[in-house]
Amino acid sequence: MPQEFFLSLAAVERSEEIFHRLQDTALREWAGSGAASWEDWSGIIEDYLNHQVQSLRQDCPNPSLADMFAMNNDYLNLAHTVRDPGHYPFPPSLFPIDRLNEVAGGQTNLLPNAVRATMAELTAGMERDQTLGQDIALDGAYLRHYRALGAGLDAPMLTDWVDERVLGRAVTAFWRAARNNYPMKLYQQYFFPLGAYDGPLSDLLTSGDPQTWSEIIPGPLGDLMREAQQEAEEDQINYFEHKCADYLTGLARRCKMQTAGPERVAAYFWGLSVEAFNLRLVVSGCLNGVDSALLKSRVRATYV
Repeated sequence: MPQEFFLSLAAVERSEEIFHRLQDTALREWAGSGAASWEDWSGIIEDYLNHQVQSLRQDCPNPSLADMFAMNNDYLNLAHTVRDPGHYPFPPSLFPIDRLNEVAGGQTNLLPNAVRATMAELTAGMERDQTLGQDIALDGAYLRHYRALGAGLDAPMLTDWVDERVLGRAVTAFWRAARNNYPMKLYQQYFFPLGAYDGPLSDLLTSGDPQTWSEIIPGPLGDLMREAQQEAEEDQINYFEHKCADYLTGLARRCKMQTAGPERVAAYFWGLSVEAFNLRLVVSGCLNGVDSALLKSRVRATYV
């Protein structure tokens, strides 16, 4: 679905009209006639995205491509192995239920290298009663695992894209942590190594003032940081996150020129994830009475 579709959807005032238009999209196979609440549509969008990813996973020569875009739910389930063992609310992909139950019982030896040590520490009692420490540890493991999957595809163009996404995600996490006065030493402890940008990212954690970070962050993301800092303080982080997503979409569009290889498939998966974000944004915004102009400003650029 092109960006113009979401912009026009954001301009619709009546929720009934939005839902009527969504019935004319690929979502119609998942949307029942009674779907009207945010909970209904959140589940529909999640089911649609998961179905698309898992269907394509079956045809991928390397399933790591699909795993990169399905693993968010897996890490949410991993968090439940510590906080609420036996209750895993999200569809599993990389980690089946049996594996999650093993992890909850302290058996982490079959997990990938990127997350094994983190989960061993968590299930052994590392800050078991402190959600913040758990979240930071899992966020770091997620990024290391994501990068490892990308590197394993042996596609230089895709590896560079993954490094840029990891950089943007890490900067966003550090910026929110600095804004909320979280202990930065935990990020230093649990995020690294992250590969190509370890040096600049480590410098961010020791520099103190985010206002200087645009001079430290390399490449286009440093320019986006500088641009974001021109916004109102309360909007800066969301603006940066939005522009990072648009930047990554621009890089992904270049993969349309690829006639074969994992790059084009990965770009399509990224496009699906952006569509899902825009759908959640518009439907949630409409149901909660968010101004249409504000919604339009937050719609992200799409792959098509």
